Amino acid sequence: MEKPSPDILQLIANDLYAARVGCYTVEYVSPRLPEHDLESAYAISEIVARRREAELGVRRVGRKIGLTNPLVQQRVGVHEPDYGIIHNDMVYNSGVVLPKSSFNHLLVEAEVAFMLKTDVLDPTLEAVKAAIDYITPAFEVVDFRYAGSVGDIVDTIADNAGCSGLVLGEQRFAYGSIDLRTVHMVIDGGGTQITEGVGSNVMGDPVNAVVWLAQTAIDRGQPLLAGEVLLSGSIGYIEPWPADVLCSATITGMGRVTATLDSKG
Repeated sequence: MEKPSPDILQLIANDLYAARVGCYTVEYVSPRLPEHDLESAYAISEIVARRREAELGVRRVGRKIGLTNPLVQQRVGVHEPDYGIIHNDMVYNSGVVLPKSSFNHLLVEAEVAFMLKTDVLDPTLEAVKAAIDYITPAFEVVDFRYAGSVGDIVDTIADNAGCSGLVLGEQRFAYGSIDLRTVHMVIDGGGTQITEGVGSNVMGDPVNAVVWLAQTAIDRGQPLLAGEVLLSGSIGYIEPWPADVLCSATITGMGRVTATLDSKG
């Protein structure tokens, strides 16, 4: 299959944008793209992001890294990381109540969020560590514009890596004060454990996911910037978000983050 024309990319982006605004699902985009055409998939995601900015007046405040956990990769059948764009209207504080009507099929995952204090123009581990301001636990609000969830790698990338928002934790911690490789994460929903995991599930150490993102962002001409929040990827599995119960994610030494999905909202 030949590389798709700009017109085809625009049409695919229009479909995904409309599905996001209207909160409905569309067919996977992968049949319209060459296999593993990451460049086109990221271009589609960028078109959607720019349209959101132009029409909704939102601004970019961060990025999410997805599929950094090999357990998650094995479950969904995608075996490499991806990333998406976070706008300011996608960021919530712990305790938020999310209306179920705003999502197709909401999924929950918990991870370490990193806040940057300086730009990252050197994608080395040392430079990334020096650029981190603080860390906090976070939920990612995961929702796809596809009825069957993830799809192929180009499907998830084109759909902003499934990112529809994030919920930031109740406390902030200095980077380096906690060994992120050994932290234990548990998500509880109404007294029932939903999933758990250890920090090393995320590329050996969640900061390694940020290094991957820093390199990828530079390669695409969009380096990570001071003030951005970065989601490093799910420590446990990604699971359906139960409605009408308080969901709480705790990470060893980092406190918790909570949110509720309201079925009547």
